[in-house]
Amino acid sequence: MKVSLAFSGLLCVACAAFSAPLGRVLVLGFDGADDHLTEKLLAEGKLPHLAALAQEGGYARLTPTVPAQTPVSWATFTTGRDPGGTQIFDFLRRDPQTYMPTFAVAEEKKAKFWLGTANRPVITATFGLLFLGLALLVARRLRRRRPWLHALPVAFLAGAVGWTVGGWLPPVIPQVESRRSGTPFWQLAGEGGIAATVVRVPVTFPATPFPHGHLLAGLGVPDLRGRIGSPAYYTTDPSFVPGYDNEFSIEVFKLPAGEKRWVTKILGPQDRLFGSGSYLESSLTLTLLDSGQRLELETCRQRVTLKPGDWSPWLKLCFQFNPLVRVSGWSRFKLLSLKPHLRLYLQPINPDPLRTPPGFDLSAPRPWAAELFRELGPFKTVGWAIDTWAPSEKVVDEQTFMEDIQRTEGEEFRRLLRRFLGSEDKLLVHYFEFTDRVGHILWRALDPQHPAYPGSEASKLAKYVEQAYQLMDEIVGEVQEKLGPQDVLLVLSDHGFSTWRRSFHINTWLAREGYLALTAPAGQVENLENLFNRGQFWPNVDWGRTRAYHLGLGGLYINLAGRERYGTVAPGEEYEALRRELAARLEALVDPATGAHPVSRVFLREQVYKTFDPKLIPDLIVTTSQGYRISWQSALGGMPDRLFEDNARVWSGDHCTLDPAVVPGVLFVNRPLLRRDLSMLDVYPTLLKLLGVKSSEPLSGHAFL
Repeated sequence: MKVSLAFSGLLCVACAAFSAPLGRVLVLGFDGADDHLTEKLLAEGKLPHLAALAQEGGYARLTPTVPAQTPVSWATFTTGRDPGGTQIFDFLRRDPQTYMPTFAVAEEKKAKFWLGTANRPVITATFGLLFLGLALLVARRLRRRRPWLHALPVAFLAGAVGWTVGGWLPPVIPQVESRRSGTPFWQLAGEGGIAATVVRVPVTFPATPFPHGHLLAGLGVPDLRGRIGSPAYYTTDPSFVPGYDNEFSIEVFKLPAGEKRWVTKILGPQDRLFGSGSYLESSLTLTLLDSGQRLELETCRQRVTLKPGDWSPWLKLCFQFNPLVRVSGWSRFKLLSLKPHLRLYLQPINPDPLRTPPGFDLSAPRPWAAELFRELGPFKTVGWAIDTWAPSEKVVDEQTFMEDIQRTEGEEFRRLLRRFLGSEDKLLVHYFEFTDRVGHILWRALDPQHPAYPGSEASKLAKYVEQAYQLMDEIVGEVQEKLGPQDVLLVLSDHGFSTWRRSFHINTWLAREGYLALTAPAGQVENLENLFNRGQFWPNVDWGRTRAYHLGLGGLYINLAGRERYGTVAPGEEYEALRRELAARLEALVDPATGAHPVSRVFLREQVYKTFDPKLIPDLIVTTSQGYRISWQSALGGMPDRLFEDNARVWSGDHCTLDPAVVPGVLFVNRPLLRRDLSMLDVYPTLLKLLGVKSSEPLSGHAFL
């Protein structure tokens, strides 16, 4: 009896503790933090803060969305909807009328600026009439005879000035519109009177205001050139060629060797305001100093001197459309070497939060990003902040890549986090990307069977990966120090990681098996520049004889009559039979070089999505087995002449097309878990429960706290 009473007393104490009002809710998101690697480092005692968090509350693997992609999984995290409901189902989507790819997360539109095409004539007339009136008034006061004779030349000159000025105003300005559907949990929190800060969560651009809230946009914010990230490389090495056909479209500037001074350029945004289509440029002057031991850079009235290995400070880069309209951004150079060749690296240019155009909102409220910039100093505003393109094309080495991580995440974004931890907001959501980027670039060092395994360098590069996970642990520890007894801390990732040893060219398979018809061999190599500049895609495809095609990372589309412009497959039984046939044949496919099945599972969209737009969502989602990924070329509709190939690239780890069962993410929380079979769909209802707010729509997930 005494034991029973004692147990009841303890139970009451525990109930009282957990029923007490909660303090803050803090969510730290680490993109791509892998379950197996995290668990290995935990077992080795190398992640002490995460270990303490798991011991205090709980740890579980977190199943990602189908497909296991960054924007897809984080959109589900944000809204509680599956990818069919968020309409963020891939990095790319296609237009069924043109078959052309566009970006899935946001859409660029154009809005009339002031009076649009009437800007110039209206300003001309306004200037002319205004100065005509002023000139008449002056002439009359001076008692001029026939004052209109004196006023007309002034009005004519004013009209000419107005015509010139009017030509400097764009008739339209680009606008960006998010394609994500669903209500973010921070919106519901704000409507419930809960103050919130949301930092760099993917698929939040353009930033949308919400009550009692501040938001800094994340993945989806383009660089100043309108790209995911477009670095530049300056070299006097005449033999330099970017790796892998420059699929990532690095801007390479070849400088003449043997000189001491070069006048070159920095490439800026494309002119979409005035329709010329040309790229704006800013002058860059490079001068050797001290007998070739240092390099002086001069651009936009700024001058810095660098030694090999030095990074420049943040530099403001300016691009002029005309005397009235200009745009600016921020970036940094690194001088890689001066001997035997000059090698200079420029990171992607970040949009300037102090001068963002209408419709290009980096934050909500709109001025907030500029306020942070002034208060804390420059930080990266581009959504894909860690440059993976330059190391992928072997423009920079792994040390430079890791320096970028340390500077970006260790210095800049942690500075933001410290600022926000000091606020009184009840909800704080802060996202970090470096765990994903280090996985993409350095996973080869963890896999001795990888075609790009770095041999004697493997231990050093593997140490870099470990350091990134330890940086994650340090950030968690810093937040733990600020927790109150009632605060709840969740640490999670959107997916895990795995090795990418072999590429599967799925469109080549579709062409060989007669599903995708060609008039001649394709031959063209697709790259990101083609995508951004709306280049030629689907070379030599005969749509009138094509039954199926692939675009993006796993999206398989039927060329359906009544939906696609040149659809050949009838809706109903023919459509269903073709889907079943494709799924069965792809899952049965064997790579003759390894004897493995490259395709793990092919999902019919209704198997994984509760609701969806049948005109938008792929008819099938192809997921790959461990070690395989659908190729870059297949993502853009390309068709190389081989079916499989070794991935001997720097970009050696991935998750985008892998079966979600292969790449679970992680979840840590400082409260006991109700269960451990968790998916990304479960995070949203859990956060709503913690915040004491409700959704107006039925939820697919279930709270785990």
